[in-house]
Amino acid sequence: MKKKQPISRDEWQQVILGIVDEVDAFCRLNGIRYSLSYGSLLGAIRHKGFIPWDDDMDINMPYPDMVRFKETFQSDRIKYLDVDTEKGYELPFSRVTDIRTYNRKGLFVKDYGINIDLYPVVGCPTDDELVDDFFFVGKTILKERIQRNSQRHRIAKILPFKTFPAHKAVNVRFRDHTLQYPYDGAGRFFHMGGPLEWYEVFDYDMFSELIDVEFEGHTYLATAMYDKYLTQIYGDYMTPPPEEKRHPYHNHKYYWK
Repeated sequence: MKKKQPISRDEWQQVILGIVDEVDAFCRLNGIRYSLSYGSLLGAIRHKGFIPWDDDMDINMPYPDMVRFKETFQSDRIKYLDVDTEKGYELPFSRVTDIRTYNRKGLFVKDYGINIDLYPVVGCPTDDELVDDFFFVGKTILKERIQRNSQRHRIAKILPFKTFPAHKAVNVRFRDHTLQYPYDGAGRFFHMGGPLEWYEVFDYDMFSELIDVEFEGHTYLATAMYDKYLTQIYGDYMTPPPEEKRHPYHNHKYYWK
């Protein structure tokens, strides 16, 4: 039997752009705020598209908007995923995936295809000590999550289990921990995408003004404060990293179902 070939990078990019096109159109039609974030926003500003060595796309939303998106988004080929909607979901944040694709990494082959990461922006304490406490508890939960992940994969290799209640519970606990401070458009904000570190805390509402940015010939939304955001995350973001650091972060291989 001929070995199945993974989806090429060019094809992968077209699929992921199709996902973002559909999400963008739905959000604009329904007044749901979002912004490209992390390397996707950096790519839009520095490269007008994908960073040449990047291998995913990220967007963020104010948490109230994400709830609306989760409750109302419908598509024939794009699916919203999180710990509430999917049995055995492995992540504490949400994704939107093309259900025609899958990858062979992990336990649930057909559930994780070409996707974009969808991160909520939530409220955050204005008191520095409370922020430190918020991070400490969150990191403790994430350490437990890593342990549960390891146990889950060891068990799954010898037993035909597809769901692990303890693993889901720790993901839900982390998600709920990060949502304890409501997003109300004022004060401080926490971008639940990267590690629990101070550079993820923002003293401004990045969604107060959104602008159109070019991305591979498409037009998506981004915070008008992109310079402030990217400088806080990356520092001198317009200078590419040295050659030895230009490598894919995930390096997944995707296939057509």
